Amino acid sequence: MAGASTPEGSEPTWHDSLLGYCGGSEARRAQAEDMMARLAHRAGITLDYHVKTQWQPVESQRVLLWSAKKGLAEKYMSALARKHFEERTSASHRATVVAAAVEAGMDKSEVESFLDTDELRKEVWDSYRTTIDDKGIHAIPLFVFNLAGVTDGGPFRSRGPRAEHWEVQGSGNAREFAAVFEEITRKVEQK
Repeated sequence: MAGASTPEGSEPTWHDSLLGYCGGSEARRAQAEDMMARLAHRAGITLDYHVKTQWQPVESQRVLLWSAKKGLAEKYMSALARKHFEERTSASHRATVVAAAVEAGMDKSEVESFLDTDELRKEVWDSYRTTIDDKGIHAIPLFVFNLAGVTDGGPFRSRGPRAEHWEVQGSGNAREFAAVFEEITRKVEQK
């Protein structure tokens, strides 16, 4: 996937980026796309894998933080997600970010003026760094499993990411989840 410095419009598509994410396996990419599409369909969403994308959509994240101060973060993210995943207008592109903010109830000229500054840019990059370096999260969604009274680990738990727990990063397949559940079951049976 392209980084934040990739010129707008020249980023690879989500479909193209998933190939690298899936280790170059077209079959694994097809399986991941199919699984995500089926899950999205159950939620009433039609995914479009040909949207341009990048790893760090800094501008959209800045507006997310800014919109939270206005109590509009959920409306903004709902609009941005629909535009990105269903309408093939990239969450990495300024026009999409502005349109989603306006749809959420923000003033267009205020959003554009905000984006012309560096406000919240450091906070977004710090968040990316801590998510990856400190919490060990490299893909979304991240599923963290603990066993009540037995484990209390994970990136957001008091005992931290090195304490015992189970994780499935990114779009895990059914076998990965089954393996975690089987291991948890064995742990329960050992108690």
